[in-house]
Amino acid sequence: MIGISALQTISFLLIFLRVFAIGTVFQPFSIRTIPVSIRLLLAIAISIILLQLYSLRDLPDMSTLLVLGIKEIVVGLVIGFLANIVFYMLQIVGQIIDFQVGLSLANIINPAFDIQMSPIGDLLFVLGVFIFLVSGGYLQVIEAFAYSFNIVPLGMVNLSNYAFGDAFKLLGNFTLHVALRFSAPIISTILLVDVMIGIIARTVPQINIFIIGLPLKTGLAFLALIVIIGILPDLINRELPYLIKELISIMKEFR
Repeated sequence: MIGISALQTISFLLIFLRVFAIGTVFQPFSIRTIPVSIRLLLAIAISIILLQLYSLRDLPDMSTLLVLGIKEIVVGLVIGFLANIVFYMLQIVGQIIDFQVGLSLANIINPAFDIQMSPIGDLLFVLGVFIFLVSGGYLQVIEAFAYSFNIVPLGMVNLSNYAFGDAFKLLGNFTLHVALRFSAPIISTILLVDVMIGIIARTVPQINIFIIGLPLKTGLAFLALIVIIGILPDLINRELPYLIKELISIMKEFR
């Protein structure tokens, strides 16, 4: 019979708290259609594997154990939210496009998270999740979760205000910056269409611009969207190295 020491049990618990916290907020793993029992089993399986690699050096007392557990949960939540940056970026791109085209009021319910999203935003989000699963991105994410224990060792978490500030700065700046770059061609196309419609409205006032303008803008936006979707994987792969570098820099501030 294999004996399990108290140190191994506590190490497993702390690893499980970080892994489960990450999986709770990381969007591809937190979809409502995935039962909680499946998430628990997945977190337990990953924790058992990581227990063979990482463990506490000393056995903490009960009061210290509670603090360590809270710190592991906080670090897991921060890592999970930062890992969602690419998906946040895709949703913002869709909202920007919908606002320019005139579909911002046509929100639909995303059954995966039971929230309202813009039509193109939901399309890009689903497409991003599909690319993530097909390309084996989930394996890289699990590997990154495991690598987080090398950067922030188990039981040595230091909750720094600078880390939280840098995390929110990266979440806002990177998401908005890349979203604007991604949606810039469509915004430029819609702007040119608006200028053309304005010129036509001034020169030929007999034409009903409202009847012509909306279908024209929507059609051109979708044509531009089809072109941009083709370069979506390349865009994500080009931005990922910088994102990973910043994530590692932020995680180092937790130790």
